[in-house]
Amino acid sequence: MSPIPRNLVKFTQRIHNPALRNLTLTLIEEATRKPDLAHFTIATLKNTDPGPHSTVLLATEEQFQNNKGQTVHIYHDDQGHYDGHTLSGKREQILR
Repeated sequence: MSPIPRNLVKFTQRIHNPALRNLTLTLIEEATRKPDLAHFTIATLKNTDPGPHSTVLLATEEQFQNNKGQTVHIYHDDQGHYDGHTLSGKREQILR
């Protein structure tokens, strides 16, 4: 599967800082290239955390139709490069 393109990412908050917005979108694209996240087709940014990561809800088309998704934390290093992710189990969350 292809990564989720940046123009399809939904936001639950506005990111006024263009550099932070670009970093976040790049991290989502990079993370969804990984085999364990490649089946997701929809991304909703929950927040950019104060630490070196962003919290995103990812969903398949079926999950999205049921208003569900799975939380993933996407980490970056000091230079803003993708540094890994953690998918929060199999528990689904309600998309908002």
